[in-house]
Amino acid sequence: MALTLSTGLRNKLLGINTNLVTNGDFGTDFSGWTQLTGTTQRVAATGATSAAGYAECLNAGAASAKFSNATAITVRSNRLYKLSYYYQKPTSSGVAGMVSAGATSGGSEVISVIHNDTAGSWVKKEYTFRTGASQTALYLTFQTNTTVASDQCWFDEIRLVDAACSLQEIFYKGFIQIYSGAQPALPDSVPSGTLLCTIYSDGTSAGLSFDDAASGVLSKATAETWSGTAVATATAGWFRLMATGDDGASSTTEERIDGAVATSGSQLNMSSTSITSGAVQTISTFTITMPSQ
Repeated sequence: MALTLSTGLRNKLLGINTNLVTNGDFGTDFSGWTQLTGTTQRVAATGATSAAGYAECLNAGAASAKFSNATAITVRSNRLYKLSYYYQKPTSSGVAGMVSAGATSGGSEVISVIHNDTAGSWVKKEYTFRTGASQTALYLTFQTNTTVASDQCWFDEIRLVDAACSLQEIFYKGFIQIYSGAQPALPDSVPSGTLLCTIYSDGTSAGLSFDDAASGVLSKATAETWSGTAVATATAGWFRLMATGDDGASSTTEERIDGAVATSGSQLNMSSTSITSGAVQTISTFTITMPSQ
């Protein structure tokens, strides 16, 4: 069979920017968010856009005002995400706000940003960051940056979206699995045949990466040795390139590419398709070509 793309991959390449944040515009209430310290509340007034409502952080005594999403946001490890929101320091005596993102509410930061904008106007902020190697959940924490009583800042239109939009980024730290038998009709399906080998960048656990594309071709990172130890004995028939975090279940959202395996003229060419359990399998060349027409 030819190279086939999963529904999830095709949709992602065409464009998906779903907001992973619940009630990021504070349209009717403060649901989806939790006050951590100080005073945090929804203000029922026009915010950064025409929508009514925004979040206010107001220090109380010596406590810096801080709030976070109430439940963890599910994310992929080693993945690019874009955080955007509007921020305002409402008065000249107010203090710059700070936002951080981490695996726990208010801690284990992936990013930490301090603002120091002129008071009195909404300013849009956008940041791109990569999650950690084992991170699967994320909290966003917004707060004032001092413990001075009455210091405050406002936040509105909070959005977090998956920013991996190229094949290079989508499959960053992913892996390849080689199977026996016939290639499934679609990568949305669970794998058919017997799993023979999983290919890593270090032979055991580290995910794969790609160099920058050139002349319409995306190639394996030249600095990496793609290999893995076979776990079964059979003839290789097809492979699946999977994004990090993919559990292999039937899915229309997971990003995958399937292709045939042979010794020549196929999507993955190997010196031999006869796989023996315990033997190390190495992929020296792997490319994905974007046709010009």
